[in-house]
Amino acid sequence: MAKIEIKGSPEELERVATFLANNNIKFDIVNDYGNHSLEDLDKYADLINKFSAAVPEK
Repeated sequence: MAKIEIKGSPEELERVATFLANNNIKFDIVNDYGNHSLEDLDKYADLINKFSAAVPEK
């Protein structure tokens, strides 16, 4: 397993996740429990739910 950490806003993470999903690259979005605003925490939770099944297991 390799890991890439995206530093930035939820919008930047969504752009990267969308690219990966569109290119059938398996990935997981995990909560890093960092210091985020309540609004950003909600956005990250939405992304985790949105992309949790984005790329099916082979």
